[in-house]
Order: sequence, then C-alpha cells, then structure tokens
Amino acid sequence: MALYPALGDHEETVHPSTKLERYACHLYAQTLRHLPVILRRWFNGLNHRYSSIVSKITANSVSSLLCQEEFQALIDRKDRQDNMQIKVHSALRQVMAVYSIDEAKIELHITLPSNFPLGAVTVEGGKQIGGRLQSRQVVMQLSIFLTHQNGSINDGLSLWKRNLDRKFEGVEECYVCYSVIHQDTCQLPKLSCKTCKKKFHGPCLYRWFSTSNKST
Repeated sequence: MALYPALGDHEETVHPSTKLERYACHLYAQTLRHLPVILRRWFNGLNHRYSSIVSKITANSVSSLLCQEEFQALIDRKDRQDNMQIKVHSALRQVMAVYSIDEAKIELHITLPSNFPLGAVTVEGGKQIGGRLQSRQVVMQLSIFLTHQNGSINDGLSLWKRNLDRKFEGVEECYVCYSVIHQDTCQLPKLSCKTCKKKFHGPCLYRWFSTSNKST
C-alpha cells in the first residue's frame, strides 16, 4: 500500500477500515517528513523482528520520495556559488559539498540509507586543503545534527557553511561543542572563562557545569 494514498471524490465508497489504514499511513509519512527524530528513537527501540518490517515498509514506500525532496531542496539552493558547491547523485543517494575560500578547501560526503530517515545518515570528510579546517570535528558536528535534530540535509549544510564562514572571519569556536554557531540557538560563543579567556555558548557552558561535576 502506498503511503500517500489519494482520498478523492469517491472516498465515501471506501470501507471504513481501509480509510483508517490510509490515514495511518499518511500520518506515518508526515511524521517521517517533519519529526524524523521521534520515529528514529522509536524505531531504534524495536526488537529486530519488528524493526525489519518497519524498515522494509519505509524503504519500499516512502524513502525514495523523501530523498528526492531533500535532493531537490539542495538543487534549488540560491547560494550554491557562494563559497560552496553541491553535487547531488540521486541514484547513489549521495551528496557532495565542497567549501572553498582563498587557498582552503574541504569536501563533505553525505550518504542517505535505503530506509531514510530511519537509518543513520553517513557523513564522511573528503579532500582537504589548508590547515585551518578540522575535518573530524566538522564531520562529527554534522553527523550529530542530522541524527538528533529534525532539520533537513539542506539545514545541516547551511549550518556547516555558516560555521566555516565565521571561522574564516576569525570567530573562535566554543570549546565544548567545537562549533562556532550553536545548532539550537544559532548564537555565537559569548560567555568568557575568567581563567583561560576562551568563549563559550551559554547552553554548552551550562551543560558542562551540570554534567562534569566541576566548578571551573
């Protein structure tokens, strides 16, 4: 059964149980589109038998459509020539982004799983030129965003680009999350440590004090 059934003019002739199934499928697809983190947590808590069934249904019925929506949003970006180029390989479910400024360049490869967005998105660093960019941290930041936030691939790459833009403007990253722009508040590091003089995001500093059992 398709997850995007048409409920048209002859809806009244459909059996009530069939209508309920259609609405349930539609609700599931919309939740995958707008709140994937919630379904991902639920999916990861299922036993293997049920998770295999859900994964297969998702892969066969809805993943291709959601992947195409993600890819189209990337193709339609208006800032593709502003320090960043994006190449989409739909058949491979893969996106390659290249950020370049002055003599520095960094590549990022994003691969969507067959059961997207239930499965984990793979983020890998590619070629890198210039020593001011830390590839491992960039990959980790984007992986965390795509796994634990409800943002799209487009949102994640926008955050990645803004972080790199700020780094080249001379803004120092927060030494808790190693990011210039906080992924939730979109703020720059503003709170200074009196000891080391480094700057931190407010939420990151609060998390550090509340989880590290340290007062400095």
